[in-house]
Amino acid sequence: MSLSDQDWKSTSATQRWLEGERKGRGVRILPKEGGYFVHVTSRTRGQAFLLGEVEKRSFLMRLRQWSAFSGIGVLTHCVMSNHFHLLLWVPELSDLSHGEILERLKGVWPQEKWEAWEKLYGKQTPPVQKFMDQKQVERMGNLASFMRVLKQSFSNWYNHREGCRGTFWEGRYRSVVVEDNPLALMSVAAYIDLNPVRAGMVEDPLDAVWSGYGAACGGDAASREGLKCLIECARGVMPASALLARRLHLNTTHSPQQSSEIMRQDSEKRAQTDRWPELQKAYRIWLYAKGNAGEHDSSAHSKNRKGVDPQVVYREFEQNGVVPPARFLRQKWRCYTRGVGIGSPAFLESLLRQYQQCFTPHRTHAGPKLKNKMPGLHVLRQVD
Repeated sequence: MSLSDQDWKSTSATQRWLEGERKGRGVRILPKEGGYFVHVTSRTRGQAFLLGEVEKRSFLMRLRQWSAFSGIGVLTHCVMSNHFHLLLWVPELSDLSHGEILERLKGVWPQEKWEAWEKLYGKQTPPVQKFMDQKQVERMGNLASFMRVLKQSFSNWYNHREGCRGTFWEGRYRSVVVEDNPLALMSVAAYIDLNPVRAGMVEDPLDAVWSGYGAACGGDAASREGLKCLIECARGVMPASALLARRLHLNTTHSPQQSSEIMRQDSEKRAQTDRWPELQKAYRIWLYAKGNAGEHDSSAHSKNRKGVDPQVVYREFEQNGVVPPARFLRQKWRCYTRGVGIGSPAFLESLLRQYQQCFTPHRTHAGPKLKNKMPGLHVLRQVD
C-alpha cells in the first residue's frame, strides 16, 4: 500500500532511513533476493587526478584480492585518473567450510594476521568457532562490505606512501543495478570500456590498458575470464543496425539464396564462439557499434557525434575484428552512473515496489526509456 502525501510528510527521516537505507544521501537500491549485477563508480577527493600508473596497478591488485575473498565477480573495469568503474556480479551468500574461509583470508591478510586468527580459532569451543566463521562469511557476497574494504585499503596504502591523512575518495560510491539480460549487460560494459576513448586518451579501446577490454587483450587472465562470462551470456546478440547493413550489403552482391546461406553461416559462427580470439572479436564489434552514428538519436546535441559505419563494423568482423577506431564518441549516458537501476520496466518496477517508501507517493512507474534507441531498456532515476 503506497503512502499518501500526508503520511509521507509525517514519516520521520529516521524511519525512512531505517526502512529504505536512505541515510540522507540517496537510496542504495539493491535486489533483496538472489544474486545481481551492478555498476559501481567512485571519484577521488575533489576529482583530482591522483591515480597514476602506480596507483592504478595497486588499486587493481586490491580489486582482484578482495573480489576473490568476497566471491564477487568483476566482469569488466576501467580505472581513470580521477575515478573508476566496475561491472560486478554479487552472488548470494553461501555456506563455506572453515578451510575455504581460511584460504580466502590468506589472499587478503598478511601471514601473521591469518595465522593469529587461526590460532585463536583453534582454542575456541565449537559454538564460538561457528560464530567466527559466520562473521567472515557475512563479509562475502556483500557489496557494501566489498566496496568499503576495497576503498579503505587503497586509501590507507596511498596515505602511508605519501605520508598524508584523510580520505582519498570523494564521498561514497554510486551503484546502478543492471538487469540480467544481454542487452543491459553489454551496454553497460561498453560504456565502461569506452571511457578512455570518450575522454580522448586513446583512439582504440584496445590501447586502454587500465580497462577490462584493454587488459584482456594484453593477456590478463582475470580480465579475459570476466569478459568471457559477459560475452557468453550475450552470445549471438549483435547490433541490429550492423545485422541489417550486412543483410542489405549481401542482397546487393549475392543472389537471395546465397545471401540467406551466408547469413545462416554467420549465425552459426556466432553460436560457436568459445575461444578468446573469437570472443574478443565479438566484443570489439560491440564496442565499435556502440559508437555507431546510426545508433544515436536525432537531438541537436547528438548531431556532432561520429562513429563507425555499421556495414564497416560487420565487414571488419569478417576480417578478424580489426576495425578503424570510432572517434569523438560522446555518449554521455548519465543514467549509467546517476540512476539506481537499468533494465526492463518489470525489473525496475520490482525494485520500486521493494523501496516504495523511499519514493514520493506519486511515483508509480519505474522510469523512462533510455535516449539511445536501445529497445526495452529503461532507467530508474536517482531519488535525490
